[in-house]
Amino acid sequence: MGVYAIGLIAHVGAGKTSLAEAMLYTTGKVPKMGSVEQGTSTLDYEPEAKERQSSTQSTLAFCQWQDQDVEIIDTPGSANFIGGVVGAARVIDGAVMLAGAEPGIQSGADLLMETLDRHDVPRLLVINRMDREQANFANRLAALNEELGNQFVPIQLPWGQGENFKGLVDLVEMKAYDYSNPDKPKAEEIPDDLAAEVEAARATLIERAAEGDDELLEKFLETESLDQEELQRGLVECVRAGTIIPVLCAAATRNIGTDRILDAVVALFPDAEQRAALRRESDSADEGYVADSFDNPEFSAMVFKTKLDHYAGKLSIVRVRTGTLTAGNDVFNPAANTGERPAHIFKLVGKEQIEVKELRTGEIGALPKLASVATGHTLCSPKKKVEFQPIAFPEPVLTYALKLTGKGEAEKLSQALHRMMEEDSTLSFHHAGETGDFLVSGMGQLHLDLVLERLNKEYDLGAEFDLPRVPYRETIRTGSKAQGKYKKQTGGRGQYGDCWLEIKPAGQSDELSFHSAIVGGAIPRNFIPAIEKGIAEAMAKGIVAGYKVIGIDATVYDGSFHDVDSSEMAFKIAGSMAFKKAMVDAKPILLEPIMEIEVIVGPDHMGDVMGDINGRRGKVLGMDNRGTKQVVRAEVPMSEALRYAVELRAMTSGAGRFTQKFARYQEVPGQIAEKVVQAAQAKAAE
Repeated sequence: MGVYAIGLIAHVGAGKTSLAEAMLYTTGKVPKMGSVEQGTSTLDYEPEAKERQSSTQSTLAFCQWQDQDVEIIDTPGSANFIGGVVGAARVIDGAVMLAGAEPGIQSGADLLMETLDRHDVPRLLVINRMDREQANFANRLAALNEELGNQFVPIQLPWGQGENFKGLVDLVEMKAYDYSNPDKPKAEEIPDDLAAEVEAARATLIERAAEGDDELLEKFLETESLDQEELQRGLVECVRAGTIIPVLCAAATRNIGTDRILDAVVALFPDAEQRAALRRESDSADEGYVADSFDNPEFSAMVFKTKLDHYAGKLSIVRVRTGTLTAGNDVFNPAANTGERPAHIFKLVGKEQIEVKELRTGEIGALPKLASVATGHTLCSPKKKVEFQPIAFPEPVLTYALKLTGKGEAEKLSQALHRMMEEDSTLSFHHAGETGDFLVSGMGQLHLDLVLERLNKEYDLGAEFDLPRVPYRETIRTGSKAQGKYKKQTGGRGQYGDCWLEIKPAGQSDELSFHSAIVGGAIPRNFIPAIEKGIAEAMAKGIVAGYKVIGIDATVYDGSFHDVDSSEMAFKIAGSMAFKKAMVDAKPILLEPIMEIEVIVGPDHMGDVMGDINGRRGKVLGMDNRGTKQVVRAEVPMSEALRYAVELRAMTSGAGRFTQKFARYQEVPGQIAEKVVQAAQAKAAE
């Protein structure tokens, strides 16, 4: 019996969860199909998913079909929750992609395809919702081939569409299937009115499938035909090589076509062991790691998801790569260099936890209460230690500052967010010391809105979003010299420190470049480090607007001391005083962080994006093509891009996406610098 792990992957509203429900019902796993709209879905069981009628995290189920085990991962459709797709793509054998049959924008397909491409995941496409009023199979197929490359090839055609959708025609078997009774579909002869369309589509399918095998291609070139067995063989080769994506049709909420989709999964996708064999030759891994297909008779598994359950506590969701995991046996976690002993193993069907004694190769299960284990970790047998490469989750694109309305909630906030980060590897949180902001970053507005909602509801925190304060910097344009002299007499022992300092610009280094040119013992050697410390402390606060100073080369070259009153404290204060005086005379300026962004959009939105970048004081660095998309590389001040993830989505109707990274600091233009200084002064006055 083989084990097939599939991911249901698509844009929002394509019907992934409805198809999962239909699969569970068709295979007898559940007695009745649940409904997303009615909140009775087996897999959308979390309150957030029910409220939005859309998945916010990946959920799991399993079933059997044709005496094969099928593991199902239902992934979120929104790019805000792309982490669920990335985690699934790392472990599945094949992806069942879905697209709605109705007209309209269905954004995000290119991002999903790129995610699957990175892991060489075989896939098939289901054009779903064929029973909807404006459903059009041919138009949706043509649009997808135009957008994503001519790789989608039908292996089925719909028998009617809209309210007349009654079934499908299988182009491999050359049979029609009538789903007037979805529980008992009937095989029939192909209707006469579909015969010409079917013959043309089958001819195209044969031609494309023949390309998967040299022997088949030779026969096709001679005869322009393949028999059913040869066509099936060619299809398998092409799907597993990724050269074509077979297209099927369905109406998941009416359970039309579900059985044929399951047939295609076990016929076209590799199972766990075949997948490992396929990947073994081409897989590579960074030094210190092993390829996913590592040939290991002992147990090994990848942790691709973490779930915090109200009753079972922390659940580490694993897919077994090799060997067998038995409850109560010792396992090793190379990332933490610790051993664990899972006392229980669960299989999941939505929120239902079914305890089992073992997981064999290819199976997915949940291991409770493993203290040292996190998403992306490897678990393996202590007898043969291996470590798989961690999952490469995308970097967050939107950051907000969290304002707490109640007092003394900072520690509670930190604990809550760190718990959320255990479950969600695309979420990050840190306290920005220089601005004082509590910063939370995620994949978009919807992602962070959900985080805020959970903070307030589940953790009883009074939290609000605010734009984060930009971490400006200060530096100098020219060199200068100044004396810092600290002298204090209090009746007993006094304080005395005196130094002369020269400062010069030193690029954009965060670190102070400090030198001593003291000769003749003008300042004793043991006081020199105190002067450096005083300068460093003064640099942390700046003098223009209170921001950290960077790019300073400082040299102490003269001074004086007192045999009794001089101390490290006195020279630290003297160093700080000298630096502040010298800074004033060195033409100080304000710098702003510049972000390098890469925007991916369709050609229709290029003009809007370019104009918007210019309006943000940005500078376009270059443009490239990536398939049917355009890639714009630009530099934009951070202050102008704090909500760019939200605004780009609105500008492109959800089709645009971007990544960003820090590039450098740049002088703030005069008028803007004045506003920043005024805001800093007002903040200080508060």
